[in-house]
Amino acid sequence: MFKKSLLLLTLSSVVAVPALAAQAHGATPSPQAKTTAYASAFSKEDGKTKQSPSKVPAKAIANKAYGEEHWVTISSPIPSGWVIVRNQGNMNLIRDLNNAPANAQLWVLGGSPIPTGWIVTRYQENTKYIQNVNNAAYGAQHWVLISSPIPTGWIVTRNNGNTNYIENVNNAPFGTERWVLLSSPIPAGWVITRTNGNTRYIKNIASAPIGYEQWVLLGSPLPSGWIIVRSQGSNNLIKRVS
Repeated sequence: MFKKSLLLLTLSSVVAVPALAAQAHGATPSPQAKTTAYASAFSKEDGKTKQSPSKVPAKAIANKAYGEEHWVTISSPIPSGWVIVRNQGNMNLIRDLNNAPANAQLWVLGGSPIPTGWIVTRYQENTKYIQNVNNAAYGAQHWVLISSPIPTGWIVTRNNGNTNYIENVNNAPFGTERWVLLSSPIPAGWVITRTNGNTRYIKNIASAPIGYEQWVLLGSPLPSGWIIVRSQGSNNLIKRVS
């Protein structure tokens, strides 16, 4: 009985030692020996590794890196900063565009959300070509589709059919003035001083000194810290008090 137990112990050591030696030398355990949080298969397509939509990731897609992709059901919510790049049956392939480099561009599906600070420059069948204009320089200009979102601090200066010409006026100097279309958003700290047909003349008074006064149209936005001290016809005289 003692000899039989000793023999079994010796055989067990022969099996266990190679596995321990492999781990000691930094070898990667086989996939069968690991518990993975994702149950997805991968396939080669167009020279790139693509994740098959046959199975859905079981792990939450939080804190992922720029360019990370996941297959999700078409009923799945799309996280902020992610887009839909492909569809297959009842599955969508989504990609993380958070922290994308300046001027990054790509095609997304027509029904994809557009991340903050991105614009739509082209449309083809059921896809849209989008571009990252976050952190663009003051004065940067782009032609965009009229259906494109207008990023914060950008204005619409011209229109040509189904496209708009937009300009970045973030960080504009005090007193900067621009003609914009009636459909243009008015950036924070800007006021409307004149109108002419389908255009409005706007002025940046965001960094005006305390006590500064400005005539504006009745429909002009009133920046925070300003009051109306006088009205005359279709104009108001506003003054900065804080």
